[in-house]
Amino acid sequence: MGHSYRFYDGKRTLKTKNGPTYPDVLKKNRFLLNKKIIKVGYSPLGKNDYQYNVVAIANENFKSWHNTYLFCLMKDKPVILLDQSKNVNPVMVKVVKDKKLNKDFSKIYTEK
Repeated sequence: MGHSYRFYDGKRTLKTKNGPTYPDVLKKNRFLLNKKIIKVGYSPLGKNDYQYNVVAIANENFKSWHNTYLFCLMKDKPVILLDQSKNVNPVMVKVVKDKKLNKDFSKIYTEK
């Protein structure tokens, strides 16, 4: 996509511009998708512990906002959520519609 995203490596947190810090926020805050509360949690092995099981997190901070992608599995199906919110609680996310990004994530998941 022409950006330089930093991925959560399991050790160093990802601080978003004017927003939450990942992965800590997954445990502490509520998440909203389409005005409904969803259960989101970090699950690097993709176990079905949550409604949205986050297997990877990528963030890029810009001058006044951030793009944080949550690569998730929902009932063993790949879904990408995007956090651009300045709200820390609740964190508002939307489903990513980018066809190429979704196709690439699906391909990685099916080749596991």
